[in-house]
Amino acid sequence: MKFVHLYLLLTLSLISSVCSQSKNEIDNITDAPKVLQADEAFANVYQPLDGTWQGVFSIYEDPKPPKLNQNQLIKLTKEQATDKRFKISYKINVTQIYTSVSPYFQKVKISDYNPKTKETEVSHGVNKIQNGEMWCVVRKPSGTVIHSGSKEGSDTIIWQSQQDKPPKVEYFYETISDDTYEIIGYGYYDGDDTEHMPRLWFYGSYDKVE
Repeated sequence: MKFVHLYLLLTLSLISSVCSQSKNEIDNITDAPKVLQADEAFANVYQPLDGTWQGVFSIYEDPKPPKLNQNQLIKLTKEQATDKRFKISYKINVTQIYTSVSPYFQKVKISDYNPKTKETEVSHGVNKIQNGEMWCVVRKPSGTVIHSGSKEGSDTIIWQSQQDKPPKVEYFYETISDDTYEIIGYGYYDGDDTEHMPRLWFYGSYDKVE
């Protein structure tokens, strides 16, 4: 396994360990955590998301992922996630409503409409600062999803998560520019070969409507 890829997995394993140790607290989407001095540097980090956003989220599948190229997983681009070789395996229409309760705690309601099944899935979650760290917690009908975050420049948050059973690694950029909101990322799931490039890629683009 490539060194940088191993480093990424070790980093994500550490995140998973922290999440496991304090799951009851991190998993809480009802109560805002007590604000600590370590949190103050993140004040209003989520505020640009406040409002209602609508757009399309797509999952692209690489039918034959090439060998892992660590450099291509450092700075993600739309062209990379939507490569012409890929096929669209999933596409939904998304509405996200973000509401900041405080500079450190933001609620979100997500409505995912599947045009094929004509069904809508509604999830609730929070973006929050807890113990000096950024967290995104979303409670879906199928279960709770937790990502740990970090800032990349002034407009981008990098979200990542890892779980062991079943195996799953997710990594994506969330970038806000004026009234547009873009997601670019990838995932490794049960059965995927982590010594190759990701099989599944994500791309979402949303406009602010309120």
